[in-house]
Amino acid sequence: MKTNFILKKCKALAFAATTGLGLLALSLPSHATTIDFDTFYIRNNDGSIVAPYDSDMVITENVAGDGFHAETPRSGQKVGYGTGALDGLKLNTFNSVNWTTDPSATGNHPYLNMWVTDGTNYAVISSENAYMGTDFQTRNQWKVFEFGAGTNLDWLLDSGTASRVSQYLRKDGNNVTLADLNDSVVLYGGPGVGATGVGTGAPQGGFGFNVIFGDTAANFIGQYDIANLTVTVASETFSAGTVGVPEPATFALLGLGLFGIRLSRRKAA
Repeated sequence: MKTNFILKKCKALAFAATTGLGLLALSLPSHATTIDFDTFYIRNNDGSIVAPYDSDMVITENVAGDGFHAETPRSGQKVGYGTGALDGLKLNTFNSVNWTTDPSATGNHPYLNMWVTDGTNYAVISSENAYMGTDFQTRNQWKVFEFGAGTNLDWLLDSGTASRVSQYLRKDGNNVTLADLNDSVVLYGGPGVGATGVGTGAPQGGFGFNVIFGDTAANFIGQYDIANLTVTVASETFSAGTVGVPEPATFALLGLGLFGIRLSRRKAA
């Protein structure tokens, strides 16, 4: 009798633990999916893209892992903050990118460089002007780079004829929106150093999605701090941060549930 009572209690606890986790998940407010970003160097003042990098060029991730501090005091210097966690996602499903900025930051805003491919061709789609928090599906200021000399850009579009005018990607004479891009155009880590058509300004960290600071123009010279970086894709929000492990309480509930299930199986055997 006592053994049966203990088993019944364990089963009840296991059920409470496993169903409780589900109820807990339903009752908690939804949060962004946390993804890792990494800092990397792109180009020195002299145009070289390999180490040793300029000692006065800096990019360091902040403590929270959701942003960076960057310094590019001389023309040509360029750094990046990238992630491969979004590789494989369709670019035409991206909605917005946002972050907070240190009020003391100087220089131009960081911008985006996104490596894309259809499985055969590749290019960098780059942001231009103010874009933080804007609707990417209606925004029509996107530039295209690193696509190789003579490459036909029609593969980027769902329909129509593509062209590159003043670096802007255009469709039938008008600037494109991301919604104009083909479903096969997805983020990926890039073709690698030395690939055809890849210049010294291309992000070479191996990430599809990159926040860039610095360039050849004088207005990019300075320093910048960002935090709370988020990316929205379709209906999901991705937040930069340190990817951790479940809380101890979650482990305890999982362990209790598994313990009860194991006892129940042993009794049935």
